[in-house]
Amino acid sequence: MTTTTTFHGLGADNTLTVYADGANELLNQSISMINAYAHLLSLYDEASLLTLINKQAGKEPVHIPVRPVFNLIAQAIAWSKRGLGYNALIGPIVKLWRIGFDDAHVPTAEEVTAALALTDPDLVELDSENQTVFLTKPGMALDLGGIAKGFIVDQVYDLWDKTGVEGGLIDLGGNQRLVGNAASGVPLWQWPITDPRTPGKRSIATLTTTPKAVVTTGIYERHSAINGKEYHHLLDPNTGYPVESDMASITVVADSGLIGDVLSSIGFYAGIPAGYDAVEAEGEEAIFVTKDTRVYQTSGLRETLAVTM
Repeated sequence: MTTTTTFHGLGADNTLTVYADGANELLNQSISMINAYAHLLSLYDEASLLTLINKQAGKEPVHIPVRPVFNLIAQAIAWSKRGLGYNALIGPIVKLWRIGFDDAHVPTAEEVTAALALTDPDLVELDSENQTVFLTKPGMALDLGGIAKGFIVDQVYDLWDKTGVEGGLIDLGGNQRLVGNAASGVPLWQWPITDPRTPGKRSIATLTTTPKAVVTTGIYERHSAINGKEYHHLLDPNTGYPVESDMASITVVADSGLIGDVLSSIGFYAGIPAGYDAVEAEGEEAIFVTKDTRVYQTSGLRETLAVTM
């Protein structure tokens, strides 16, 4: 038997499923946890902790009362400093473009240049003892898109693990965690990989995997038509413009949602072969799909991925 719920949050439609009866209380508790973290970490919620950090840029440090959230920010800054294509300080660029919103527009070159000057992660001061974050330059903006959903997935997974869930699925808008046994009752999952040409309608491959975090990033997720041209939401932290790549999507298979989330951004940005190498260097796996529907998989998936197109 199955207990499932679907709800909207984190800018997406989400589904939580436990392969057992009577899990409604756990699912309600999970949704409350998700909403609480979403409120803390939203770039667009005027009352969020993230908004407070950004408003205090160049003024004063902000105390982060929730230790896991401080740790998340510290990890986001650490990944940003590696220069692999993920940058949590891309907020000023994101706010310029507004991709996915009604007021999306192409900024001027001067606006992009000015915003890029505010994206250096070395300008962030973290105080672990006092749990404070300080963006030292006015106009800086922390954006935890590309890591926050993975973090929240991990928090829900920890809750389910402590509760003793034997099988289920956490799906937060493309950030998924396969929990314990699949619906078949065994800890081996048959997982469809979305065809980026027809998202939500058919798969391009099927993965056989043990319970893992499965995180997909693609150009079809959020985009805007501006002056007759389509722009996707995956912005290059080095140029300030949407990533120029032959990639259509990447699916990372990882031990944690957070790592999967970050590596999906890095892998998409770098493409083939650099993104492939970056994922393997972290000991994780990924499936890359190009715009002309070529499929590449890292070495650990060669025996477990069946291309179905």
